[in-house]
Amino acid sequence: MDIINKEVISKLKFLSKIQIGDKINTKYTAIQNDNMFTSLSRFFWQDSRVKTIVFIQETIKKAFELIYVFEKSDKISEHILCVNLIKDLKDCKTGLNNLKETYAFDLKFTCDIETILQIIDSKLAETKLEREAGDNL
Repeated sequence: MDIINKEVISKLKFLSKIQIGDKINTKYTAIQNDNMFTSLSRFFWQDSRVKTIVFIQETIKKAFELIYVFEKSDKISEHILCVNLIKDLKDCKTGLNNLKETYAFDLKFTCDIETILQIIDSKLAETKLEREAGDNL
């Protein structure tokens, strides 16, 4: 598995760990607590909710690209990775819901997150392994 694939998996796991009140530093893929330092650093590094949405969308998009490739593979290891990716996508929904709570005052951001959550659910329903395993994943 190449470094890009590992990075996608790592980012999904990262997203699943986000708690209410956390903000994402997209440049360093790090969690920032909501305080004055975070506000200053986000301004200085020009990090924003828009960059956060793009970070999430790109991560989810790449995860599904990997799922579609691994799903068609004859390698057992890639099928296992596919199952793990499906689980990680399900798990990251918790972090996305926590981000939605953090930015509850921003209607556009919360709608973007809700849309991403719906896309995850609908695309998961399309995956062969998800259909076969049902809720056992």
